[in-house]
Order: sequence, then C-alpha cells, then structure tokens
Amino acid sequence: MRAARKAVGAGLALAAAYAAPAAFRLPPAGVLFRPLTRVEGNRVALTFDDGPAHSTERFLEVLQEHGVRATFFVVGEQVEANPGILEEIASCGHEIGLHCHRHRNHLRLGPKATLEDLRRGAGIIEESLGRRVALYRPPYGVFNAASWSWCGRRGYRRVLWSRWGKDWEEGATPSSVLRNLGSPEAGEIVLLHDADRYSAPGSWRNTLAALPELLEQLSERGIGAGPVGRSG
Repeated sequence: MRAARKAVGAGLALAAAYAAPAAFRLPPAGVLFRPLTRVEGNRVALTFDDGPAHSTERFLEVLQEHGVRATFFVVGEQVEANPGILEEIASCGHEIGLHCHRHRNHLRLGPKATLEDLRRGAGIIEESLGRRVALYRPPYGVFNAASWSWCGRRGYRRVLWSRWGKDWEEGATPSSVLRNLGSPEAGEIVLLHDADRYSAPGSWRNTLAALPELLEQLSERGIGAGPVGRSG
C-alpha cells in the first residue's frame, strides 16, 4: 500500500477524476494533468482497446466496408499471443497506440513495475511495427505519476475518451452499447473494445454488432469517423 501511494503521487488527482464511470469527461479546471479527450475537425475519433486478437480481424472487415479508419490501443502480451494481426491492422491504414504489456491498474503498481510494463509493451509493439508509436492510453484510463511522467519523456500523446459503450460488461448487448454511447458529437473520442481478454467472454461480439449502426448514425448526421491522431 505504501508503494502504491508513492506511485500515485501527484497523479492521484487525475486518477480520482477518471476512476469512477460518471467521471469520464473533460477534467475540472483544478485537475493538474490534462490528457487528450477531444480531437479537431468534423469527426468522432473511434478507438478500440485490448487487442489484437482474432476478433480484431472482424472489426477490420467492418471498418473497411464503411471506409473508416480507427485507432487501436494494443497490448504487448496480445501482440505476442496473436502474431501477424498487429501488422494487419497497420496495413489497413489504422493508427496504433500503446495500451500496456499486461492489463493492470496503475494504482496497484509501484513505479518500477509500471515502467517495466510500459517499456516491455512499447518494445514489443514498436519492434513488431518497425517504428515508434505516438499515442498512449493506460489500462482503465488511470495514470499514476510514473506512467504520466514516462509518457511525457517519450513524447507520447496521452489519450483518454469522452464516451464509452461499456461493451466489456457482462450482460452488455448491441443495443446497450449504442445506448451508452448516445449521440457522439464531432470532436469526441469514443472508447470500444475489439477483444475480450480482459472483459466478459464474447463481449466483443456485441461491439461488432453495434459498430455498423454507430457508423451509419454518424454518417446520417454528417459526422465523420476516424483515428485520434489524423483524419481518416
């Protein structure tokens, strides 16, 4: 517990702001750390966490059918377990960001364990891609002081979100995913998941079923969909 307190340090304010489901919005004015929760332009940034997995290939098919590119925040151990899928994501023109090596809450990690996870995950992902990535999103949307500082030194853009589908939950359905997302506005960042390694088994199927309707709704409202860091 003492080590965890040291790890959080000044990052505790950020963790408190983003740890509760109702708080995944722009941080209040007094919060010290300000991650990216919005993008520019007439588009919604579409993001997927926790892959790559074989289910990811199904998402790539739907995105290709709709002519949409997205951002995938990937996990080092998932890259190792599913060789070739990360390269497939990249070859389809999607943006790739670092999520972690193992999906662990930073509030439960000391500085050393946090940095080991970040370095290992980044090393595996960037070696597989043959280039560096520019974006980072922490597991559960929670930084500690070590992860926040490390990202700054490495030049990563720290990305959270403004809407989520709660698609990882037991009992989620395609309808509940869409209902939780509501009507995203231009500039918002949407969080979804393309794999179920760290969530309810088979939960990705609900996300996949909801995705075409989400994209169609955005199109009908004249709003584009694309990755975080560049237009899709």
